Amino acid sequence: MMEEIYQKLGERLNKNFMRLPLGEPVLSFLKQAFNAEEAAIGAGFPMGSHPLSRLVDIFHREADSLALLLDQMADKGLIFIHKNESGEQEFSLPPFFPGLVEFQSMRGGETPKEVEMAHAIKKMMAYIDEIGRDLFQKPEIANKVLPAALRTLSVEKTLSHDPTILPFEQVSAIIQQETSFAAVYCHCRQQQKLTGTPCSVARVPERTCFYFGKVADFMIERNFGKRVSREECLDILKQCEDAGLVHNINNYLGRSLVLCNCCSCCCDFLVRMKKYRGLQSVAASNFKVRLEKEKCVGCGACISRCQMEALIMEEEKASLIQDYCMGCGNCVSACPSDALSMVRHADVKPIELTFPFPGLGL
Repeated sequence: MMEEIYQKLGERLNKNFMRLPLGEPVLSFLKQAFNAEEAAIGAGFPMGSHPLSRLVDIFHREADSLALLLDQMADKGLIFIHKNESGEQEFSLPPFFPGLVEFQSMRGGETPKEVEMAHAIKKMMAYIDEIGRDLFQKPEIANKVLPAALRTLSVEKTLSHDPTILPFEQVSAIIQQETSFAAVYCHCRQQQKLTGTPCSVARVPERTCFYFGKVADFMIERNFGKRVSREECLDILKQCEDAGLVHNINNYLGRSLVLCNCCSCCCDFLVRMKKYRGLQSVAASNFKVRLEKEKCVGCGACISRCQMEALIMEEEKASLIQDYCMGCGNCVSACPSDALSMVRHADVKPIELTFPFPGLGL
């Protein structure tokens, strides 16, 4: 019966946008995150967000005891709570991603429980990579069946010459439209640290991931993140650019949820894309790098800045592997001789949301 409830919990979570194979490592993660009572609530939780009165009817429990349990689950990142337009609390079950997995390490702690969860997540991600290997090795198929959850945003100053840049391609425009900001520890980087392989990139800010709106408010209230101002957010993003991290944001229009700043030694998505070249777990920006070799002075400043190893040194000059480029612009911002520049190569518009955010009911 116990095994069955975690299987049902996994099946319920797989009704969301991001689905995982429910093998032993995934179920083991769920067992470490949810106790049996919490798992039963998660397994029976309806899609979307709901007021307590509705959940009382569904679970046939007393309002006070159910409210207490949901509150305790929220503190563990297992339930998301927000207020609707009438000011009434509504509850929803977060998806695997973005949600349950990130919540386990974004506080940046190093308690025995957080270390245990980090190891469970690492085993789960290794299992997913193993299960998906055959598909990942065929990117022309994988890219059609596995939607890119994130997309890259270019370093904005490298696009200053382009009159066609659109708001969804600009970091500053995206930040400007938001009103609430939570800065959190990168769960990938923290997981790698807690499992013995810390990030190899120098000068990485302490908190490099941002959540917005009601999700940010929840994270701040539950101590998952730190409230920052719009100006502080932009300052941290500048520090991330200086460290050579890649801006990756949710791949849809209408509501920003998360803006990550990624490295290819820790980020689950970028690590996989380097391992399986051609895989597009993160959608490239609409801009790519152009290299004018005659201007290159061979300083190598761009090489270490490229998280995807799209730039290499050949005969004392930089050489570009265009297919590896995500269009982040970090190399361009480091080039002292203007040998590198950003040029538009596409006009892809992200998916436009016309429905509540899956899982969180927003």
